[in-house]
Amino acid sequence: MRHTLPLRIRPPGRWNGFAWREMWNRRELVAAVVRHEIQLRYRQTVLGVVWVIGQPLITTLILSILLTRLTGQSHKGIPYPLFVYVAMTAWAYISHGLTKSAGCFICYAPLVNRVYLPRLLVPFAVVLAALVDFLVALLLLPVVMAYYQVTPSLTLLALPLVIVLMILTVFGMGIWLAVLNAKFRDIAYALPFLLQLGLFSSPMFYGSDIVPLPWRWLYALNPVVGIVEGMRWTLLDAQPAPVALMLISTGAALAILSGGLYVYQRREPTLADVI
Repeated sequence: MRHTLPLRIRPPGRWNGFAWREMWNRRELVAAVVRHEIQLRYRQTVLGVVWVIGQPLITTLILSILLTRLTGQSHKGIPYPLFVYVAMTAWAYISHGLTKSAGCFICYAPLVNRVYLPRLLVPFAVVLAALVDFLVALLLLPVVMAYYQVTPSLTLLALPLVIVLMILTVFGMGIWLAVLNAKFRDIAYALPFLLQLGLFSSPMFYGSDIVPLPWRWLYALNPVVGIVEGMRWTLLDAQPAPVALMLISTGAALAILSGGLYVYQRREPTLADVI
């Protein structure tokens, strides 16, 4: 007997929760979209992997040459190139994931409009596919760490927690962008400028310790702060451990995700009409 999933119809305009079980039952669609995104990214590319590694590496080299005279050769004992490269690997994932998420409903319009599925699976799959670029960019990190004679410590065990925070942040922001861009197409044109603002307002080229202590909690409401400082702590054993920053950033990321889910639920009944 063929197994069929029940179809539940709920009234619009209310917080009814999400059919997480239904999303889990459609997980093969997530895998299909992830494979499709990875194939698009790497199929018939000459510099696919090289480009993924080269983006944060080139940025790190340029900034190291320009800013080393101002910041010194290291930041709290961490060689400045390593200090920047770890942050840029995280930012490369964040920027790529948000860019893909913003246009995912439009890109997958035939799937969204013609096939019944929890549409939230599409931005989630796009965010997971972008994680491959992040993992590829990390391949060069052991080489750079060996060059500067920096060895990892037990803090490396906490890296999965930082990655989960990063996925939640990109997924939450991605839902906002995907839903808004489906209705207002100029969101995609404004996104590069917003990403540029995010790059310079996050501790990519400097440490969050330059922010005065009374205002640091407000600064940590930017979830990227907790992600970057957590990456430096887990991979480079940067001290002290940014526990407070990560907790505040986690709370902010969960708030962004909750808001995105609410907006998605309000817009989902008319989503197919505006794509």
